Amino acid sequence: MNTLRVRLPSPFDPSAASDWWRVGGDGRPVERGSGPPERWPPADRVEAVLGADTVRLIAVALPPLSESRRASAVAYALEDQLAAGAGDVRVCAPAPRGGGPTLARVVDRATMDWLAARTPKFHRIIAEPDLVDDDRRWHWCVDTQGRGFVRRADGSAFATGGPADDGSLPAELGAALERAAPSDAAPIVIVVDAPLDITRLEKRPGVRYAAGKPWTIDERPADAWTRAPDLLAGTSAPDARPRAPAMRAYAPAVLWIVAALAVQVLGSYGVWARDRFAVVQSERAIVALARESGIEATDANSAAAALARRASAAAHASGRAADGDLLPLLSRSATTLAALPPGSVRRLAYADGRLTADLAGLGEKQASRVVHDLARAGLRPLAAPVAGGTRVAVSPGP
Repeated sequence: MNTLRVRLPSPFDPSAASDWWRVGGDGRPVERGSGPPERWPPADRVEAVLGADTVRLIAVALPPLSESRRASAVAYALEDQLAAGAGDVRVCAPAPRGGGPTLARVVDRATMDWLAARTPKFHRIIAEPDLVDDDRRWHWCVDTQGRGFVRRADGSAFATGGPADDGSLPAELGAALERAAPSDAAPIVIVVDAPLDITRLEKRPGVRYAAGKPWTIDERPADAWTRAPDLLAGTSAPDARPRAPAMRAYAPAVLWIVAALAVQVLGSYGVWARDRFAVVQSERAIVALARESGIEATDANSAAAALARRASAAAHASGRAADGDLLPLLSRSATTLAALPPGSVRRLAYADGRLTADLAGLGEKQASRVVHDLARAGLRPLAAPVAGGTRVAVSPGP
């Protein structure tokens, strides 16, 4: 059985040419080439390799967890480290080996969706940094085309290039060393898997270089390919995070809204109940007063009307005007009515203790002003629109 292995282009382009090599049953290359997917030779199996600038390897410190719990824990641990949203990436996070940190391999979701749906299908997809020897040392790997990456001792990796002409380190590697804070007591050993002269490299405190083998991905040993996790079979951490139903997700907000509405309803009901109690007490007092005066009344309205009639009769018997007589009503209304434009008062009528005025040529704002002024004069005005104007009826105020 032969296997076709392809190093996918970086940045990923499904139609671009890729370097490929075919290996026999012993894992040794028997044929090499380069070309777009339609020109790849047939093989029993097809394996793809994603470069370090396409897939990120992030070390996450987690306690021993089950598969489902580890997926959720990885998702939460990566939230602050992913520039894209969880729905835009796919994360492979298999169980760690040998008690080390969990390695999360983060790939753009669109890239993984295309690779997973390709026909003929890829049997395995692996990350290039996973092919590095796991010897708990840093490895700086650069191929003959200048593509490179650094894999730290904890297994995490990031893309970088080769050194400058003066031997200075790439900015990405320099920044990583500063964050690692190496010292002479605990130096960082960087194995340079590149065709470089390590004696010309930039010297840094607490950093030592060791010469490795030039990085050639197609000549990695068979056990390196077997050891590398399959990105297609790994746990997709963001997808595995439990997704609450929409109602559960919005439950706290809904509860707060319901609580606020309940408080508003209860408060409104309390105000209404207080006002209603006051009205009932007033009505009972009016009925009681009427009965004390010898007036039989069953409700507050009839009691108030009977008391008003008795008060008017008493005022008339003593030669005085009652509040509901024409002259007192006209006197209190005169100032407001006299302030209207000439011709505004078309008709005045008096009956049953109420003065009615038909007013013409008033706008809504001016009619509201008339009602307001009559109320300030101690009257109880009531206005309504009629044909040709506004009708205002006034009765004695409380």
